[in-house]
Amino acid sequence: MLHTLFALLAAPLCQSPQGPAAVAEPIPVLIVSGANNHDWEWTSPSLKRILEEDRRFRAEITVEPAKVLADRAYLDRFAVVVLDYNGPRWGEAAERVFLEAVRDGLGVTVIHAANNAFPGWKEYEEMVALCWRDGTGHGRFHPFDVKVLHRAHPITRGLADMTAHPDELYHRLVPMHGAGYELLGTAYSAPGTGGTGQDEPMILTRYVGRGRIFHTPLGHVWKGAEAARASHRDPQFRNLVRRGTEWAATGDVRETAASRAVAAADHGGGWQVLFDGSDVSQWRSYRGKGFPDRGWVVEDGSLRTQAGAGGGDLVTVDEYGDFEFELEFKVAPGANSGIIYRVGEDEDASWRTGPEFQIFDDAGNGIDAEADTSVGALYAVAAPAGKVTRPAGEWNHARIVLEGGRVEHWLNGVRVLQQQIGSDDWKARVKASKFASMPRFGTLERGRIALQEHGNDVWFRNVRLRALPAAGRVVQLFDGISLAGWTGVHGAGTAPADVWSVQDGILVCKGSPTGYLRTEGRYENFVLRLQWRWNPETRATGNGGVLLRVQEPDQIWPVSIEAQLQAGSAGDIWRIGEYPLQVAADRTEGRRTRRFAGAERPVGEWNDYEIVVDRGTVRLFVNGDLVNEGLQAAQKGGFIALQSEGAEMHFRGIELQPLD
Repeated sequence: MLHTLFALLAAPLCQSPQGPAAVAEPIPVLIVSGANNHDWEWTSPSLKRILEEDRRFRAEITVEPAKVLADRAYLDRFAVVVLDYNGPRWGEAAERVFLEAVRDGLGVTVIHAANNAFPGWKEYEEMVALCWRDGTGHGRFHPFDVKVLHRAHPITRGLADMTAHPDELYHRLVPMHGAGYELLGTAYSAPGTGGTGQDEPMILTRYVGRGRIFHTPLGHVWKGAEAARASHRDPQFRNLVRRGTEWAATGDVRETAASRAVAAADHGGGWQVLFDGSDVSQWRSYRGKGFPDRGWVVEDGSLRTQAGAGGGDLVTVDEYGDFEFELEFKVAPGANSGIIYRVGEDEDASWRTGPEFQIFDDAGNGIDAEADTSVGALYAVAAPAGKVTRPAGEWNHARIVLEGGRVEHWLNGVRVLQQQIGSDDWKARVKASKFASMPRFGTLERGRIALQEHGNDVWFRNVRLRALPAAGRVVQLFDGISLAGWTGVHGAGTAPADVWSVQDGILVCKGSPTGYLRTEGRYENFVLRLQWRWNPETRATGNGGVLLRVQEPDQIWPVSIEAQLQAGSAGDIWRIGEYPLQVAADRTEGRRTRRFAGAERPVGEWNDYEIVVDRGTVRLFVNGDLVNEGLQAAQKGGFIALQSEGAEMHFRGIELQPLD
C-alpha cells in the first residue's frame, strides 16, 4: 500500500482517474496522511480520487507531515490541506509553520478520526472545535440521514439532506476551549443503533485567522473491513467532501442554476425567500412604487448596487416585526453599505428610523475591527466583538435575529453583538450617538428591511427571512397575586405557603427549607424571562437557581439543568443528576460549568434573566449579556422550577415564550 501512495505522489499533477485535466489552474490540495487508527492506506488515496473526480482539484498525498509541513515554501503551494491523520505529534517546527499558514489563509478539511488527534495541543483542538475526547463514542456502523440546517452557507447551498448514508455516527464530541463554530448539518443518533437519542453534529465550519476550516466526522473506514468502505463510496459523502474542501480553499462553492433553484425553493421551517437570484418582486425603492430603474441590477444570481449609479435604498415590499433574516454579501475594496431593519418611510432616509447592520470593508478603509462603524456593528450604537471577516471580493454571511426587542448580529456564523432595544443601556448609547436628534430611531415595532445604496459596488444573494412568533404567544407563568399554576417540593410536612408568598406583585422565597417551586405544566423548547433580586433591605445574599427540563420523580435535587443564581455566580450551569449536556471542558469542574462573563447588578437591584432552551441548546443571558451555554442537551419535556436554597430571593415578570 505504501508503494501505491508513492505512485500517486509521483503521478503527473494534471492527471485524474478520468484522464488529463482540461480545467485551468485547479485547486491544489495536500492530503496529510501516514498514521491513523483507521485504514489511512486506503482512505487517503480514496480522498484523492474523490477530489479529482472533479477536475477543479489537483491533489497530492504526504505520509511525512513532520517533514513536509515544516517547509513553508512547500506548504504555500497549496490552497487547502485535507487531514486524514491521527498519529504522533509533528514536532515544533511543523506545527508552528502549519498554524501560521492556516492563520494566513490556508484552508483545512478535517475528516473523521482527524478529530481524534493531538490531545493537549490546544491550537489544534481549537481549530477542529469538536474533538473525540473522554466521553465520546459511536454506535454500530449503519445507514443514517444527515439533515442540512443552514442552506445559506456556500457548502450547503442547494444541498439536499443526505439519506441512508452508511457510516459510523460519532456522538458526544467534546467542544474544545470555547471555540465557536457554525453548525451546518446534524444526524439523529438512534438509541436502537447504540446512539444517544440526540442530534449529533456532522457538518461544521469555523475560522482560524483568515483560514477556513471544514470539519465532518463522517468517513469511517476500519482496517480490514471492506464493507466500511461504503462510507467513502456514497456519492453524497463524495459531494460533501468536494464542496467543503472547495469552500475551505476559496471561500465559495461553484454555483449552478440547479443549486440556486434548490436554494430558492427552500421554504421549510417558515422561511420566505426574498431574492432567489433573479426575482426582484419582493423589493422596491425606498418611498417609491417599484424597483429602481437605475443603480440596482441582477448579476450572476446576485443583487448588485452599482458604484456611483445612485438608485437609493431598496426596501422589502412587506413589513416585519420579530424575525430572523440572513443573506450573503460581498463588497468591493473600500465599500460601504448596510442592512437596515424596522424601517419606516415617513423620514427622508431609512437610517433615521431603522438600526443598521453595518456592511463595510474594514481593511480597505483602515478602520479598527471593533469600531462601532465596522462590519457587523450596529452602526454607531454598538461595536462587534470576536468576529472573523472575509476580505473584499469574498462572500460573507450576515444574520440578524430580532425577537422581543433583543437584537443579535451574526457574521460568518459568529454572534458578534446583542442589544436590548429600549433598555437603559440602549437609550444611553443612542443618546451618545448621532441618532440622539432622531426621536423615532429604533422605536418602530414593525417596519421594512432596507439594503443600503451608499455609492459603492456591493453584492447580495441568498436573501431570506423567517417571521418569529409574535409577543402575543407569551405565557405568563406568575400572575402577580397567587401561586396558581405552581407546585412546591420541599419535603414532608412543608407546604408551599411556608416558603413562598406573594407581596405587592413580587414572588418572595424565604430560602428555607431547601427545595423548589415548579410549574404544573411541562415545557421543552422555550424562551424563559424573569427578574430576580436579593432582599434590598437586608442585602443578604446566598444561593438559588432556575431549574430547566425538571424530570420526575419530584425530589429535592431532581434530574435537571440548573441556571445558577448564586450571588457572584449567576449564569453558571449545573447538571443535576448528570443531565446530558455538552459544556466547555476548560470551564467545568464536576457538574458545574462556570460562566464566561459576569453581568450581575449590585445586590438589591433587579436583574434580568433570559434563558433559551431550544432543542439541544441552552443559552443563559444575564442583563442582556450571553454568559454561558451548553450544547446537545437531552431533549426531554420537563417542569421549570425556582429553587429555595438558603437565602431570601424575590422574583417577578416570569413569562415563557414557547418555541416550535
